[in-house]
Amino acid sequence: MNLAGLLFLILAQFFTGRGLLGMFNIKLKPIILFFVSEMIGVVMFSFIPMIIEFAHVPITKTSVLTSICITTVLFAIIPFKRYDFSVLKPANIKFTTPKLYELLMVFLLVFLMIPSLWRGFLYPAYSRDVLSGPEALAEYTLKEHSLDNSVFTVNLMKSTPNLLKPPFITDLQIIYKMFVHPFGKTWLSIIVVCFLVWLYHILREKLHPVLAGAGVLLLLSIPELYGYTYILLWDYSNMVFFFTGYYFLMKHFKTKQQNIFLFSCLMFGFATFIRLDTLLFIAPTGLLAAYILWKDKVKLSKIILNVALLGIIPFIFYFTWVEVFVKYYLPLNLSTVSELNLNPEHGYFEWFKAINKGLFFGGLNYVLYGLYIYIFLGVLIAETIFFRKQLSRDAAIPLIGVLIVYLCLPAMIYATAWFNMTTAKRGIFKAFPLMLLFMSNSTLLQRFSQLITDYENKKDKQKNVTTAQVKRKPNQTGRKKGKKLAKQ
Repeated sequence: MNLAGLLFLILAQFFTGRGLLGMFNIKLKPIILFFVSEMIGVVMFSFIPMIIEFAHVPITKTSVLTSICITTVLFAIIPFKRYDFSVLKPANIKFTTPKLYELLMVFLLVFLMIPSLWRGFLYPAYSRDVLSGPEALAEYTLKEHSLDNSVFTVNLMKSTPNLLKPPFITDLQIIYKMFVHPFGKTWLSIIVVCFLVWLYHILREKLHPVLAGAGVLLLLSIPELYGYTYILLWDYSNMVFFFTGYYFLMKHFKTKQQNIFLFSCLMFGFATFIRLDTLLFIAPTGLLAAYILWKDKVKLSKIILNVALLGIIPFIFYFTWVEVFVKYYLPLNLSTVSELNLNPEHGYFEWFKAINKGLFFGGLNYVLYGLYIYIFLGVLIAETIFFRKQLSRDAAIPLIGVLIVYLCLPAMIYATAWFNMTTAKRGIFKAFPLMLLFMSNSTLLQRFSQLITDYENKKDKQKNVTTAQVKRKPNQTGRKKGKKLAKQ
């Protein structure tokens, strides 16, 4: 592994992602800012080889390095005036000593991530979908310096449509194979680690650290999801940016700041660039946004504008790849329109039934997802029975997001003839962080969190009283001796 190359990319991705956050005036705590910037920087770098190909420039180490440097400098300089450097002052840097249970949670998370990081480093990409598309394209691009390379001399479309998928994985594999490791893949570990740290911070804002850490551990330990922290495919990254879009959409509903809404749209766009079928899930999200803005008495013209932007911005990513790059830059007259499956053998309701029976409520449910879905359902049922009237908007929005994923998943059959249960089992990933976000905002867990905090505070008070009493005893003994000596 080229550690210098890895360090260079980590720093470049941070400054690029930080620049994008600055352009949209997104404010985060300093430590979390690093992880979110890094995560966003990775997906921004995935556009670089495609843009080089657009410019008809050979994809070489020199052209990629130059493009990375230009991108980093531009995104770091443009929003420079918006940077808040006061956080770097020693007086503003606050460090609190972590408690024992927090260190235990960190240890468990690191313990679980070590095998994932090691497998990501040790093994090349080996999933069929990647080997039959992005990995082959990346390897031959390194040899032939073009995305339009000799891979297309073999008609892989008879067995898989993966050559038509956006170049998110292909481009990142090109960059990381050039600068870091012959197998690439390290970028996936970066996204996973950054997302888990950020997710813990989100949960920590609502819950006691024990519950926040337990929530992240619960998500990380989902058997099928954990596998894709090191198996190279689109789904984990798509889940991350779909969740990011929802999170900042919720932030917009609170603040009504248009910059946050636009940033949310961009994150949904990134999710679409990773998996084109994400558009199916964004469309009903637009209806959700329209309803909430209407309830908040936002002007009709602004509602229409925002809903339009929520659809148009992700669609631009879809259009750029499908109607421009695939049509005019790739050979063999390939077209993703031909992949649409408007008259499937089995329709929506048959797939809905099959997915419920095979994935959500039976079949391989426990093997694939452990107890995660059942824990979510348990919290949902308890919330419905005991705290229905106290359901907050922060809990309702991710819950509706889960419902959108649940209802739209079978509709993917119309987007591609290749849709099957394997596609569905990974499509469910989109719902998992939203389930966790709902649970963190549920009245049930927040009350449980408050009980833990109250118990902890009570113990701290008792400890402080005991300490104070111990300190007083020597003084009292000294006074008694003084009195005895005075009498003598």
